This record gives sequence, C-alpha cells and structure tokens, in this order.
Amino acid sequence: MATQTDRELVELAREEPVAGFRQIYDKYWELLFNMAVKRLQDAAEAQDLVQEVFMTLWNQLHTLEPRDSLLPYLQVLLRNRILNIYARNEVKLKYILQLQDDVVTTHENTAQLVALKEVEELLEKAIRQLPPKMQQIFRMSREEQMTPAQIAAQLSLSVQTVKNQLSRATEKVRRIVGIHVNPAVLLLVLPAVTPS
Repeated sequence: MATQTDRELVELAREEPVAGFRQIYDKYWELLFNMAVKRLQDAAEAQDLVQEVFMTLWNQLHTLEPRDSLLPYLQVLLRNRILNIYARNEVKLKYILQLQDDVVTTHENTAQLVALKEVEELLEKAIRQLPPKMQQIFRMSREEQMTPAQIAAQLSLSVQTVKNQLSRATEKVRRIVGIHVNPAVLLLVLPAVTPS
C-alpha cells in the first residue's frame, strides 16, 4: 500500500477522525519530539509539548485545510509552545538575577532572607556548572557590570564571541534554574523586588 500524502491524511481524518489522526500522529510524533528535546533539553517537558501540539491538531481537524505537508503547521504549533516556555523561564531568571541587586539587606522578614539565600545558592550552583571560560564571561558581565566590548578587550576575544558566550550562558543558567527553582521561594521574595 502506497504511503498516503498529508493532504490525503487530512481528508481521511475528516472522514474517519481516529484512523486519520493516528496515522498523522505516527508519522510526526518522533520528529516533533526530537525537535522539542533538542530545544528544551528535557524529555518529559518535550513529550508534554508534543502532546499539546497533537491535542490542538485534534481539536482543529474539522476546520483544518488539506495541505501538501502538515510539518510546517505542526512546527509552528511546537515553536510557539517552546517560546512560551522560554518566556516563562526568562521571567523566572530575571527575578532571580535581580534579587541580589534589588533586595534591601535591612529586611527584617526572616522568611524572605531565607528564601533569598536559597535562591542565591541555586543561582551560584547554576553558574558553577558553566564551562570555565563561559563562567568567567558571565561573571564579568553580571557581577562586574562589564559590557561585551570591555570583556572582549580584556580577554582578547571578539565582541561577537563574547555575545555568543553570554547568550549560551544565560540559556544554560535559565534551564538549570527553571528546572530546580521552587515557585514557593519566588513567591516569598517577589514582594522584595516588586516596585512600590
């Protein structure tokens, strides 16, 4: 039996939803999963995202226009969900990176101080997991407030190399912190970084 085109699979799914959907699922699940794992470095999270993509597809089967390839459509659904995760983790990291600078040390609230210490330890642990050169560049930028140009000059690197290293470092720290951070801890320290 000849392999059905995506156009034929969509038409089949409209007539026989379960059978058609199963064939689309079998055709694309592994490909989408591998794409998600590559971006997220987390198999469980990648699996959840791919399931969400197929749930969206299932809900749109009757309105979905037949097309020569479903892959671009499925990739857009997956990419949007990955970007949502990046955005959520970016917010988490932004709060954490601001804590040391923004939290007033005279806070009397013991719970906040304990939470801050836990978050600082988590952040330091994440930074220590970076490769040595990347860690050095990240610390120079974050702790010494140096610009990429200043770092590049001091380390005899190109500015673009420094920017690339900072981007990778931020992504790695974000991923580590995003996995381990306790939302309850953030709730404890959020009042300290919220503008009055």
